[in-house]
Amino acid sequence: MPQQNFELKVYTGAITVPVVDEIDGEKIGSFKFNPSDLDIVKRYKEVAENFNSISVSEDPSETEVLEVSEKLKEQIDYLLNYNVSGELFAKCNPLTPTSSGDFFIENIMSGIAEIIEMATNQRIAKKKAKIRKATAKYHK
Repeated sequence: MPQQNFELKVYTGAITVPVVDEIDGEKIGSFKFNPSDLDIVKRYKEVAENFNSISVSEDPSETEVLEVSEKLKEQIDYLLNYNVSGELFAKCNPLTPTSSGDFFIENIMSGIAEIIEMATNQRIAKKKAKIRKATAKYHK
């Protein structure tokens, strides 16, 4: 008897987010994650705490900077629960200073927080609309 292959198809809620250079609009990459994952807020807090605990000497060596960069990339992968750091940081190291004076990683974290908030609010609004529709006949 031939062996059957089984497959379970599920919708995880993951989205693919393009990363676009805000100056010229060039797409520089993309990453995938589930912004409505109930554990993402917990992971975000953990990652933020870990970022705050990372220290670099006053005059860091190239090795030290690269080690910290790798730790930051690992934290982003953990946060998003996907291996995205290779794509996300393909064109810019996490510790690259930006024109605002922030590190590139700080812009990434702020952007991720905004996406999480927007996606969560959209999904909550959809759920509320369904509930209102389902209970409308009882509110006459």
